[in-house]
Amino acid sequence: MKDKIFFKKGFTLIELLVVIAIISLLASIIMSSLDAARSKARDARRKSDVVQIRNALELYYSKCGTYVVKQNCTGTAYGSGGIGWFDYPSYGGSAGSVAQGLVDAKVIGGIAVDPTGQITSNGSTQSGYMIYANADHYTIWVNLENPTTADIATQNSCYFSGYDYYYSTYPTKAQMNYCVGQ
Repeated sequence: MKDKIFFKKGFTLIELLVVIAIISLLASIIMSSLDAARSKARDARRKSDVVQIRNALELYYSKCGTYVVKQNCTGTAYGSGGIGWFDYPSYGGSAGSVAQGLVDAKVIGGIAVDPTGQITSNGSTQSGYMIYANADHYTIWVNLENPTTADIATQNSCYFSGYDYYYSTYPTKAQMNYCVGQ
């Protein structure tokens, strides 16, 4: 008589649990890598936005002879007289946000907003963009999530230092750590 080999159909509970554990481990590794990639993408966008803002300020300066953005070059200033949150529209006595002023002056196509959507810092999360401008100089700050030593060192070469590491009592992730300026 021939030996018959019988095969079990299906998997045991332990085999299923091992497979589920392996899949869960791989999923968590992939998710952490994805979060890091998203963070780096947001930082790249911030740096790109700052370059666009810088270019817009240079165009504005060529047109109006000042870096303080004003209505029709000489009217009411946008922002807080050239100082403060780039996208914040509600400074008393201002014409609106500096970002809106650059759009109104037709030197930038749209308002640059931090990838997190922040226009101001709430003290615990990412900050929006900051600007400090006078007639002849400006500095724009942003908070990068993963700054390099070179990124942080930019604060040694920008003209103004008023918002370096703004606001020092905030957690590090909400402090400014990168700037460009003229």
